[in-house]
Amino acid sequence: MWVKRKQLMKMLQIKYTLSSLLLLLVVGLSSQNIGKYYVNMPDKLDPTMTSKIRLEIVEYHKAGLTDTIHNRFGNQANLQILDSLNNYIVVKSTQNSSLEMKLLKLDDGTDVIGVIHSVCAPICQSVVEFYDIAWVRIPVQFSMPKAVQWIDSTKLAAATELDKTWVASVLTDSFISLHFDAANPWLVASNNSAEFLSDDDRKVILPLLNTSSIVFQLEGRKWIQKR
Repeated sequence: MWVKRKQLMKMLQIKYTLSSLLLLLVVGLSSQNIGKYYVNMPDKLDPTMTSKIRLEIVEYHKAGLTDTIHNRFGNQANLQILDSLNNYIVVKSTQNSSLEMKLLKLDDGTDVIGVIHSVCAPICQSVVEFYDIAWVRIPVQFSMPKAVQWIDSTKLAAATELDKTWVASVLTDSFISLHFDAANPWLVASNNSAEFLSDDDRKVILPLLNTSSIVFQLEGRKWIQKR
């Protein structure tokens, strides 16, 4: 009886150990999703970085060795954020460009990879695309805001001496940068268009603009303006 009891206890300990290891493995695999997708993304989505280079920069970061590596053209690339908990990564691929990725989940449980490319040359502007986990582009509706959407209507109405049509025409060219919110399914848009204006126009236009970002929230397959 004592021997059987000892064997049973040993079997339970082994079962507990295996369960714990399995749980750790599952958590570990889950936490590496965004890093895995970044490494395996098609090279055409970031021609400055090969899969090998992407793997090196992720592994170096995880090992606490370095966040900086040389891209395929010999210039520095920097892994700025690798948030495994929120499946969010930001890489400065070149001196003037960056790539953001975030793993999102649609209402039906489908995983979607959002990719933002930003270029500052010198004014920053972004584009965003969405893919399934096999890197097939999928339709997720997002309308890039225009610079005129940052005009404060109250301030504009109070500026009675200004030609309202002129104000809108000055902001025809839009330079909008995008970022994913790390902890939420939000897409954040910032207006950089005033940097494109002449000094004289900027002095007039800047006081009329809101400085806050526009936030969009993912609902279904559509980004809805939150604020």
